[in-house]
Amino acid sequence: MDQLPLIFGITLLAVVSPGADFAMISRNSFLYGRRAGVLAAVGIGISCWFHVFYAIFGLAIIQRLFPHILDVIKIAGAGYLIYVGATTALARAKTVGADDVPGGQTAVRAITAGILTNGLNPKTAVFVISLYTQIIGPGRSIAFQLGCGLFISLAHLIWFAGVASFLSQPAIRLKVLANQRVFNGLIGAVLVMLGIALVLFDVSQSSLL
Repeated sequence: MDQLPLIFGITLLAVVSPGADFAMISRNSFLYGRRAGVLAAVGIGISCWFHVFYAIFGLAIIQRLFPHILDVIKIAGAGYLIYVGATTALARAKTVGADDVPGGQTAVRAITAGILTNGLNPKTAVFVISLYTQIIGPGRSIAFQLGCGLFISLAHLIWFAGVASFLSQPAIRLKVLANQRVFNGLIGAVLVMLGIALVLFDVSQSSLL
């Protein structure tokens, strides 16, 4: 239990660090409103369990059967971010009010965006794997490990739901929507650059510590 402050601290730092998740939440919140942003945060929270489960139960087996699995995740994640970034940058600006929600972002699509962005992010995978192998340790009870997973998931959900609620405030959205073309180009470029960064990200040499 003496490691809990370290586990909590490292997790919180990882959560609030800007990255692909933050960019996706910003995009959804600005363009589609608070509901879409919060639902994307729900998707991120769900996706965290994907990383937690294979870190606890199947990492060794998965890596033996598929030794390049993290590289596959890296390429898939990079491709997804580049695709979303490109479509965002090239999207036409829509004339909407601060309380309007442009079409094309259903609840399922918003949640899926969160799941894919986080689930295909190799940096999140490396963070969770490193946390479980180097700090939590495989010798801990399953209940303790699942409890840590619950904290990781809730930390992501609460933080990004808060970010979505803040960024989707009418005053902020109106300013962004009034300059959609600039915003679309900026957030699209950020997502594309994050995708390119993932391609260059060396999974094998990465570690939490």
